[in-house]
Amino acid sequence: MLLVTAFILLILLFIVHLVSPQGNINLNQVSIGTIVLATFNTLFRLSIAYLVSLLLSIPLVLLITKSERIEKILLPIVDIVQSIPVLAFFPIMVLVFVKINFLDGAAIFILSMSMIWNIVFTMIGGIKTIPEDVENAAKIFGAVGYKKLLYVTLPSIFPSIVTGSFLAWGQGWNISIIAEALHTFIPNGNPSYDLFGLGSLLVNSFSQSKNSMFLASLVAMIIVITLLNFFVWQKLLKYIERYKFD
Repeated sequence: MLLVTAFILLILLFIVHLVSPQGNINLNQVSIGTIVLATFNTLFRLSIAYLVSLLLSIPLVLLITKSERIEKILLPIVDIVQSIPVLAFFPIMVLVFVKINFLDGAAIFILSMSMIWNIVFTMIGGIKTIPEDVENAAKIFGAVGYKKLLYVTLPSIFPSIVTGSFLAWGQGWNISIIAEALHTFIPNGNPSYDLFGLGSLLVNSFSQSKNSMFLASLVAMIIVITLLNFFVWQKLLKYIERYKFD
């Protein structure tokens, strides 16, 4: 039921994203419609980036934890990569996506790269806490391969996935302010390159001293984050208590 609801909401966000205005926005007039559309656009990019990071995290974590030998090789490499500031890649990636005329791809890429490590390292920690008794029981009942993944591994690390996702979204909100203001990373760029969303509204309204729009965008972001924390993350964090090993 939860997955179906999330899928429907993602489709709705995609539709809103398609019909939203692009290009320069009038920052002199604070419109509720503009703020709402900007909010939905930012939520859409964050949702896609989260799905990408989650889908990449699962096979990466399974590969890292496949054996102690592989872990000793890959874990330090992953640790070094995640230590590199994610924004170091952004100017190059912006230019690449500008070349192929897919500006949303630049934002989704940088958001995904900022989110993924929170999920990866919490999932690795979750796999480490799976009791040996559970692993042995899985072998006895023939749960190997994808069966072990679906019925043992993923349910066991579900609390870690939720915790990592909560942290990932927090990181994503921080980076969204930069990810949508693409013109700052393009030589001779202007706000027409920016992606319509709360992040770009905050950056451009602040730089142009449009205080009313800046405050409206800031309040909208605070409200959305608060609502998500209260109605989604707090409920999920409470729900996962039943999946934790004592």
